[in-house]
Amino acid sequence: MPRSKRQRLVTLSKVGKKQREWKEGLIEKVRDAVEKYPSVYVFKYKDMKNNSFKALRDKLRDSSRFFLGSNKILQVALGRGPEDEVRENMSKLTKIIKGHVGLLFTELPLEKVKEEFEGLDEPEFAKAGAKAKETVSFSKGAVEGPHGGKLEHTLEPTLRKNGMPTKLNKGIIELIADFTLCERGESLSPAQAALLRIFGYKFAKFQMGLLCRWHEDEFEEYEQDSEEEDSGDEDLEEEELNAFEGY
Repeated sequence: MPRSKRQRLVTLSKVGKKQREWKEGLIEKVRDAVEKYPSVYVFKYKDMKNNSFKALRDKLRDSSRFFLGSNKILQVALGRGPEDEVRENMSKLTKIIKGHVGLLFTELPLEKVKEEFEGLDEPEFAKAGAKAKETVSFSKGAVEGPHGGKLEHTLEPTLRKNGMPTKLNKGIIELIADFTLCERGESLSPAQAALLRIFGYKFAKFQMGLLCRWHEDEFEEYEQDSEEEDSGDEDLEEEELNAFEGY
């Protein structure tokens, strides 16, 4: 096995002692995983659904480990260039670590990993900024909930707060005028996203896809769907899934 370079000194930005120890701890965990697992993947995710992701994590717990959190710290852990990469060609992974991505360290063969990821395609509630998949409108009168069910009267203030012209009439939520919640193709505001959740409209899909793989010092990148939106270069230190944590 090629000589590991994991013992190289890493200089972190000027931070408090506790935060520095936290970051150094993540770097150490990632480098421990480099030593333990023969394959590393960078994967992208869209419309993260915590329960579904955690179910996958638990399913693969005996053979794999996931890392999500600060992209910058994950890059430092693997090495940003040939001069500080922990294993040969591993710095090529860091060029792909941008936007909504994570790392998967695993003992599983490629085909099994593909099988697990392709099985993830679940409807999810859209977040602010997502595109509306259809026009959603309500007529004046009694407001029905998901699947024609009754809405709890305690939701009326929330509906009104998020822009619906509602009132309570003998415990029944009513619209005092016709109301269009959203139109197909428009970007959703936080209020629209909140209302769609209340009424059960799932305009998003939780999906995960493989971007590249490192295996025994060899690197390969996978062709991406040209229709995929660019996820950008933002660093995701405020992830819903406990940033800096290894799973």
